Amino acid sequence: MKNYNDTVVTILGSTGSVGTQAVCVAREMGVKVGVLAAGRNYKLLAEQAAELSPAVLSVSDDATAEKLRELTGGKYEIIVGADALESAILGTHHDVIIHSIAGLEGTRSALAAAKTGAKIGMANKEAIIAAGGLINRELSKSGGVMVPVDSEHSAIFQCLRCGSENAAHPDTISRILLTASGGPFFGKSFDELRDVTPERALAHPTWKMGPKITVDSATLMNKGFEVMEAVRLFGVTPDKVEVLIHRQSIIHSMVEYIDNSVIAQLAAPDMRSCIRYAISYPERAVAPYGKLDFPAIAKLTFDAPDTEAFPLLSTAYRAIEADGVMPSSLIAADEVAVDAFLKGRIGFCDIVRVIDETLAKTVQGAITTDGDVYEAVARAKSTASRVVTSII
Repeated sequence: MKNYNDTVVTILGSTGSVGTQAVCVAREMGVKVGVLAAGRNYKLLAEQAAELSPAVLSVSDDATAEKLRELTGGKYEIIVGADALESAILGTHHDVIIHSIAGLEGTRSALAAAKTGAKIGMANKEAIIAAGGLINRELSKSGGVMVPVDSEHSAIFQCLRCGSENAAHPDTISRILLTASGGPFFGKSFDELRDVTPERALAHPTWKMGPKITVDSATLMNKGFEVMEAVRLFGVTPDKVEVLIHRQSIIHSMVEYIDNSVIAQLAAPDMRSCIRYAISYPERAVAPYGKLDFPAIAKLTFDAPDTEAFPLLSTAYRAIEADGVMPSSLIAADEVAVDAFLKGRIGFCDIVRVIDETLAKTVQGAITTDGDVYEAVARAKSTASRVVTSII
């Protein structure tokens, strides 16, 4: 069995939900850590540094850097801001970069990672959706490879490596069956969701995640993002991606081929499995936990999603079909809407209204550079903020 002690891993977003699990996997696998990048959580970053001994620590601002420097006694090189992080990514040797910086702000670091030629364990769906073509272009130039870390896309990635030599070619794929837990409000009607509070929306039945993605799971917006991500990652048309509600969260996704054979990936719902696979790919590393107990599982069930109760799933299909600036605008509008909901400024169902009105006011345009992404995002956020104000 391969020893990973010489594998150099960088973890971007190390203090977030996925990042902390990546730190756990790095410790278990015994890999070397080159860079740990966080935002402002200097206390947790200091703990991670003491455990993993990285060469470089990255934080977002000078005040956080000073606190981190005092806490760590000047033992580490500490860099500040997006420019410095981009330089560190480009100037450091990495075998694997785990990218778990959340949201659109991770786009710049994703593009930098793609230029390095390293293997990228990608957990940032927003960057893929908004700038997937640009990222793939850089990967082609550098010879890098991207391994998805989202549980569903990791599953699809693995399923596409089963079967014939050309199994991953889009022409051999009949359907990608993207599974969803259904979130905390499965079975509810749209009217029943009007009084949902942030506390209720944050009570996900399966996964422990950050507040933004948890609310997106409750609206099924996150599953819509995953549909868009699948289109970008696997080169299929949107009509080939079908969502299935699978409450047990054991089958993480499936691929149906043109001969009607279906290959599924099953595992316990644990992000560490996906992270470990990304680090070890194309091999597999031993996992010390997570073995399935099939008699205990007893049954696996599937339902079609209710797009009347959760209309944002359909919105995602329309956005990725339109392409251009629409996917970026959708992500930006959702960020504004979810933030307003979590702060009690709008209701749960108003999230749909903010997004739909923003997209209706968005002027279509092409994405040819990362600047086009940032401009589209800024315009959509401005529009969405005005819609929020009109609701209050």
